[in-house]
Amino acid sequence: METKNIRPFPKNFLWGSATAAFQCEGAAHEDGKGLSVMDVRKQDPSICNYEVASDHYHHYKEDVALMKECGLKAYRFSIAWTRIFPQGNGAVNQKGVDFYNALIDELIAAGIEPIVTLYHFEYPQGLIEQYGGWLDRRSIDDYVSYAEFCFKTFGDRVKYWLTINEQDHVVHMPFRLGLSEGDIHETEKAGFLANHHMCVAAARAFKACHELVKDGKIGPAVCFDMLYPTSNRPADALAWLDAMDLRNYYVLDMNVHGEYNGTFRRYLEDRGMMPPILPGDMELMRENRPDFIGFNYYASKSISAFPTDENNKIGDIAIKLLPDREAGIYQVVKNQNLSATLWGWEIDDIGLESVCRLLWDRYRLPLLITENGFGNKETPDENGMVIDDDRIDYLSRHLLAVKKAMNVGVGFLGYCTWSFMDIVSGHSGFSKRYGLVRVNREEHELKDLSRSKKKSFYWYQETIRQNGDNI
Repeated sequence: METKNIRPFPKNFLWGSATAAFQCEGAAHEDGKGLSVMDVRKQDPSICNYEVASDHYHHYKEDVALMKECGLKAYRFSIAWTRIFPQGNGAVNQKGVDFYNALIDELIAAGIEPIVTLYHFEYPQGLIEQYGGWLDRRSIDDYVSYAEFCFKTFGDRVKYWLTINEQDHVVHMPFRLGLSEGDIHETEKAGFLANHHMCVAAARAFKACHELVKDGKIGPAVCFDMLYPTSNRPADALAWLDAMDLRNYYVLDMNVHGEYNGTFRRYLEDRGMMPPILPGDMELMRENRPDFIGFNYYASKSISAFPTDENNKIGDIAIKLLPDREAGIYQVVKNQNLSATLWGWEIDDIGLESVCRLLWDRYRLPLLITENGFGNKETPDENGMVIDDDRIDYLSRHLLAVKKAMNVGVGFLGYCTWSFMDIVSGHSGFSKRYGLVRVNREEHELKDLSRSKKKSFYWYQETIRQNGDNI
């Protein structure tokens, strides 16, 4: 909706940026850190692994100094579970605790609010080997014990917490569950069993945070794509409704409302994938709600009906990062009205405004955009500067979308760019760069890992200085 005036960002808006431990820290085998599923996964040899990454573990003071110079009000980062508990449970690794204490203290001294993600993809390999990880209910107790340790150890300085990053992705990626690629239906079934256990664990973490962290706030961090019906055909509109429930809403409906929404429940029951629900599970979820919703937004997708026929039977699915089509429900098709990144992600700032309004209308909880960014291949100019005008354009347009959503009443805590410095992209290594700060390394050549500010760094610095009045 266009209005004569757009309200300004509030003075307490958390202008932030984000990273994840396995993508930036490096030091994968140093100071007692244990192995995670990300450390042991079969890696594409054409891209780098996570052993060094951006070497944030050894550069954190320099990185925080750059954050302070940029003017960040918040920094979202994750704790590597296996840096604290090398096997996922059991003995504590004090050197890991010391690192995060030092990082948090450095942030507090710089006037930057820490926002901590407890679990960002790197599940302990030790728990996979002990009992199969998230497929066993023992995983719930181990996650909660780890979360409680973090609340007790860091909660005097950390007030904002995120439970599980992109649980919706974990469900559909077997390697992140410690599973090998196998029968697609069996891995989907295992994923939805893990999903139930993660939702129970998240509810218990909400409860523990409220009990152990004074003034603590906690929420999930889902990935949420805007979806559109591709036409005004009623069949496409119905496919869009199904896709919203099955791709976007199902985790948050469990986190916030403590229920399997009707479409999702029937989908699981019809395909023999409904996980066992023990007495008390759903009550626990209903009684322990998050304080806010964190979500990652990068792109939108268009949805078309995908009717069954002799070649496409009910239950036939195709999976890439997420299900791209499923017979009898929907298929994802290219949106001809949008441009895309080099990796095919369709750029849609209006989609972000729409997502914010949908989430606010459905859940009525403040929103924290935990990731939003533009990945690209980059080369410094003759002066050593990365002129990333395309990133500035992307971020500016998406922040305007946030401002417009706020203008019609959507409540926000803040916004985090992805990412602060260049990091290892989960599927594209160091050839896909997201950072406001360049890290001097290549895919397989570490170079000196020095930091340099991109043009977007200065743009974001000025945006924060003006509290978004330039948007």
